Amino acid sequence: MKLLVTNPIAPRRAHAVNAAPVVIFQLLAALAGQLDGQVGFLRLRRPGDPPPDQDDAAGAAELAALGVTLLPTLELPAPPARRRTLKILAAPTLADFYPDTAAARLVEAHAAGFAADALLVPWSEWTTALCADFPGRKFAYYGNPDPKNWRAQAELFRRAGGSLPHYLAQRGLARRLEPLHLEVMRRYDVHGNVAANDADYYRARGHPNAFYLQNVWIDRFGEEWRRLRRPPDNATTVIVGSVGKVRGTANTLGLEILGRDLLPELRRSFGGRGFEVHVLGSGQPHPLIAAHLQAPEIKLRGFVPDIDAEILAAPIFLCMNNASSYKVGHTRYLHAWSLGACVVAHADAALSMPEMRHGENCLLGGSAAEIAALVAKAAGDAGLRGRLGEAGYETFRTTFLAPLVAPSIVQRLAAAA
Repeated sequence: MKLLVTNPIAPRRAHAVNAAPVVIFQLLAALAGQLDGQVGFLRLRRPGDPPPDQDDAAGAAELAALGVTLLPTLELPAPPARRRTLKILAAPTLADFYPDTAAARLVEAHAAGFAADALLVPWSEWTTALCADFPGRKFAYYGNPDPKNWRAQAELFRRAGGSLPHYLAQRGLARRLEPLHLEVMRRYDVHGNVAANDADYYRARGHPNAFYLQNVWIDRFGEEWRRLRRPPDNATTVIVGSVGKVRGTANTLGLEILGRDLLPELRRSFGGRGFEVHVLGSGQPHPLIAAHLQAPEIKLRGFVPDIDAEILAAPIFLCMNNASSYKVGHTRYLHAWSLGACVVAHADAALSMPEMRHGENCLLGGSAAEIAALVAKAAGDAGLRGRLGEAGYETFRTTFLAPLVAPSIVQRLAAAA
């Protein structure tokens, strides 16, 4: 099999800000080591994308040394101007939501020399739409259905004081997008979704080969994480309460619940003992939730240059994102597990990642009061934290590494032949 992987993101072994370059690098490296054939990578660049830098070049050179064939980067033309909202609502087309699909034939012509038997598109919504008619077998490695994202953004806009007409228009666009998006996904022979609940969504809407496929992360330190974890300060419990861009949809909703609902319960559960919740990520909070985060216990740290060191130094890793109605897959649980962290989350995180098991490799609560009690319990029990950290790392090491996930991609594409 000759497998072409295409994406707008430059793969890198490590990245200080984004998960996607790491995931794509790990997948390419694993596929190149396992596929009986050839793996190629085609990067797509839109007008206005930042030019390649030294880290991009280093990632490309490392992949080439591993046997990945690097196609010349394709510079996409400027997409056509977006039509007016009323026209889209009246008669929507795929190009209204994914304007870059106008360049579909350019992609096919650019990649023709590689003569791929199959195509893999990881983690890019608009590239998935762009390549929906690419010849040969196609595999979408995907998450966060676009209509779900549009609806969540519309709800945030309205709750933040946005106008009713604009909110209704956004809801209408999400409704118009859904059948177009589902048709795109059905053009892919196989769809591996990084969230089990979203895989169920696609199967229920007619995709015959949609299934849950684990996310991947890098085991940066291996067994050395045990030596690198620092003993906590007994005076104040430090909790990593969020990672990634603060203004992202999932982070915004999770941070709102953290500040509005969980913080008062944490104060009660800790009963006067000191604690701090550190929010690690660039950007400013959404105006809708900013007031909830103005508390002495919440530290908005902004961008931190070494997020691994922060997680290693904190006794507890807390994530409230899937406590909202917006339930999606996240690599942050894997990141925390890879560093032996004690993970505490909402019980609905397991809807997306069923490998999360309460009391076995993490602590899961169904309400703010339950989660706060679990955080306080873990803060005072080093043995519990250590046991969960060990079990979490073992789950990560045996389930979520790219060499373990890549065979599913190869096997499903082979079966699709």
